[in-house]
Amino acid sequence: MLGIGPEELMLVALLALLVLGPERLPKVMRDLGRFVGDMRRTSDDLRQEFLNADKILEASATSSPAKSASSKGADSAASAAASAPAEPVSSGPPGETAFDREMREARERLKAH
Repeated sequence: MLGIGPEELMLVALLALLVLGPERLPKVMRDLGRFVGDMRRTSDDLRQEFLNADKILEASATSSPAKSASSKGADSAASAAASAPAEPVSSGPPGETAFDREMREARERLKAH
């Protein structure tokens, strides 16, 4: 938990009790819990938005070139090359999370277009 051990946590709780007093401490802790929960939900929503945006970009990238190539009267080889999947991306640095990998891949796909 953020590198805080039980001893440090008890020290912080004791200081909070001395500073805030027993009347205000429960309300402050409840407000702090709500704040942390809201931040966690916001973080999860933002992560989902990034992942969904990546999927939408990928879907539009595979459908748009095929439509534009066929509407311009390009030959079938060009449209097949446009709809071919991209080459696999090399593995990232060690310790890279799935979210970091997907963000890196999305940036590379955007640079390619």
